[in-house]
Amino acid sequence: MKVRMKRTGFTLIELLVVIAIIAILAAILFPVFARAREKARQTSCLSNCKQMGLAVMQYVQDYDERMFLSELIHDVAAPRPLWGGISTWHTWAELIFPYVKNKQIFLCPSRRDIRGPLAYGYNFRLGYYNRPGRTSGYYTGYKLSEIVYPAETVVIAESDWTGSSADYSSYHIYHLCESHHPSRFVPARHNGGANIVFADGHAKWHQVQLDPTSTYVGPIPYTKPLRDLCWYPWGSPKY
Repeated sequence: MKVRMKRTGFTLIELLVVIAIIAILAAILFPVFARAREKARQTSCLSNCKQMGLAVMQYVQDYDERMFLSELIHDVAAPRPLWGGISTWHTWAELIFPYVKNKQIFLCPSRRDIRGPLAYGYNFRLGYYNRPGRTSGYYTGYKLSEIVYPAETVVIAESDWTGSSADYSSYHIYHLCESHHPSRFVPARHNGGANIVFADGHAKWHQVQLDPTSTYVGPIPYTKPLRDLCWYPWGSPKY
């Protein structure tokens, strides 16, 4: 009497079909997982911005509602909480550091390797670095009451630079304005946009468009200036 043996394995064709199905599912799901991870980093970055927004509000309350400067030059060298050591030159982030007391707040989780512990820039149209003998709001910091549209006026935004010596050999990402430059611009880090802090203290994600006409060759795609927001205290360029 013959006994029929049961088949216990897969044929080559069946294995190839299974592998093909897995590959198709991976191709579909991997981009979804990547977007989900980036969304999580975007949320973490937005949390940083919200804390910076609170720090801005606390700072202006302590300084007669006057905005801080993008950079400050002291007469005497003082400790630098972000970069370490002492210097007469401090950036805006170090001016509000006493209100956050956390270096990680100033680092975006999606940033590439950039120079220094700062991945955000300050709108220097609200307060540029101090110059002796000049007393306008531009050099002393505008008052909060002078900002016409606080909910639409940029204070702090994500910042980056092209990082290519062919474009610009240095960087100034610690400050921003309504025009972009290869040494400082708002990048589209998070799903085609960036997180921004506004003059009323709130923070939100805002769409950022890439510049298709750009000739810059750095590793970070150059973007168009955000002209749909306010950069000056009186409301331009949006108004």
